[in-house]
Amino acid sequence: MSVEPNYFQQYQHADIDELADVIGELLQNPITVEDADHKLIAYSSHGDSTDQARWSTIMGRRVPEKVLTRLWKDGVFQELLTQDDPVHIPAKDEVGLGKRVAIAIRRGSDVLGYIWAQEVNRPITPEDDEILRQAARVAVSRLMQRQGKRKAEEQRRKEFLWELLLGNHKSESAIRQKADSLQMQLPTSYLICIIEAAGARLDQYLYPLLMRDKLLWVVDGSQIILLIGLSEDGKKDVREVLIRKVEQFLADSLGKLEAHVTEGRQVVAGYGLGYRTYSEIVKSYREALHALKIKKLFPKENEGVYGYHELGIYRYLLQLKQWEAEQGYENERLEKLRQYDRDNQTAMLETLETFLDAAGKVNVTAQRLHIHINTLSYRLRRIEEIMRVDLENMNQRAALYLELKMAKLDQEQ
Repeated sequence: MSVEPNYFQQYQHADIDELADVIGELLQNPITVEDADHKLIAYSSHGDSTDQARWSTIMGRRVPEKVLTRLWKDGVFQELLTQDDPVHIPAKDEVGLGKRVAIAIRRGSDVLGYIWAQEVNRPITPEDDEILRQAARVAVSRLMQRQGKRKAEEQRRKEFLWELLLGNHKSESAIRQKADSLQMQLPTSYLICIIEAAGARLDQYLYPLLMRDKLLWVVDGSQIILLIGLSEDGKKDVREVLIRKVEQFLADSLGKLEAHVTEGRQVVAGYGLGYRTYSEIVKSYREALHALKIKKLFPKENEGVYGYHELGIYRYLLQLKQWEAEQGYENERLEKLRQYDRDNQTAMLETLETFLDAAGKVNVTAQRLHIHINTLSYRLRRIEEIMRVDLENMNQRAALYLELKMAKLDQEQ
């Protein structure tokens, strides 16, 4: 049915429960109203026409997890979060969800909640969509007060996360006690992941994914710092499951971010090791920062690598460089090769690094340098003569590899 413009003005003093009943009477279908966290706020009378998903929502005061997961996977929430119009949703019988029409209740770009109409007694028409648009607008004031309380609670949780990241809490029991007071369920296993992208509203662009995975996060300038965890005990492969979870989140989010970031600017990510006690969270945070720094210094060498545990020798470079500086060490061998390149307009240093990057495989090295294998063999002999090294000696080869990468730190920084 159609309604007059500003039809709900006559209900401006009605509470949210009365509003749900009015919408239900107009649409002749059951209505539920939820907040942004999918907790039930109000619902209309329904008689015998309630499906399993709606019944579970009313009984549990929150949308069932399996329903939320399915709606995220099918892109329903992505539509709701990005448009003002109602979204028509086909039945999803495997999770007990009948046909629905939903609309986000929004104030500007902020989503305060959702109105859901179960399409069971009669079809919901384009004219009914206008009823839902008006209802969503009038519901804003009802949810604003609720959102204010929710945002204050959310801010306290974010402040607590910052306290953990900075190591302000040393006692595990005190951490757990404060988490309980904030009604936070800390995962049993966790790690810290950081995504950095200059010029992007990271929390805004990633909001659907943050909500999907129920992550706790804080924003620090161009970085978003995420606590990603699991609440499953007793599994032998918890570490592997946790890594798969963070890698999946990065796969979903990085491509999405790259489409929004200003051209020429990097999107970089890194994550730390997993831990079970929250007095150790500062370790995972520092490891994530370290991985991020290495990714920015050596993007080509660490392409596709995000985890601190995957950095290999790059994990040690910054400390080794600092130790070299403290010792006043100067690498004469590399300087000889560098000087030879300057005097003869050659590329011996590049040849050496490419050879070592290819783990000494001459065919791969020649291909990467676009030279004949005989030319490569000549260059490698000359490098051994100039530097007085034996490239067949694994100890010397490993030392040269580290020295080359540390020398690049000066150039990159």
